[in-house]
Order: sequence, then structure tokens, then C-alpha cells
Amino acid sequence: GLLEFRAGSAERARVMLEGILKSYPRRTDVMSVYLDAEIKHGDEDSARALFERATRGEHLTARQAKFLFKRWLEFERKVDESGAGVEHVKASAQ
Repeated sequence: GLLEFRAGSAERARVMLEGILKSYPRRTDVMSVYLDAEIKHGDEDSARALFERATRGEHLTARQAKFLFKRWLEFERKVDESGAGVEHVKASAQ
């Protein structure tokens, strides 16, 4: 999946990673790799949508949710100059 992001089709990589997540929805390590790839690919909207989806999972433990929200907050602090994204993450976390 990651090689597809780097050298091939980002869409094909997304399909592959989505398939893995469908089979293993509780694997936050897979989600984290997918998030890293989206962020490195430079598609902020796709990364935000993936963060939204990842943090809404009912299967998350408190520890997993905290990890994902922390990653999302760090991402927003880097890319969002208005501060609206940071506020959205904080509101979503509550």
C-alpha cells in the first residue's frame, strides 16, 4: 500500500489500505500508517476525513482514541493557520 502512495497511484494505495482496515478495524497501527501516507501525500482534506473517520470508531479503546486525537491535533497545528481545525479537533474529542 505504501509503495503505491510513493511510486504508483494514490487511489490504488487507498483501496489497498481500506481493504486492510475493513478486515482489521481495530488495528490503529494500520490506521496510523494510512494517516502518515495521506499526510505525506499532501492531501489535507483526505487526511482530515480519515482522522474524522478514525476517531468515530466505536471499537476504539480510550487509549487508542487519545492517540488518534493527539495525532490529529498535531496535524492541525502544523497545517491550519486559522486555528479552526484545532478547535474542531478539541470539540470532537469531548
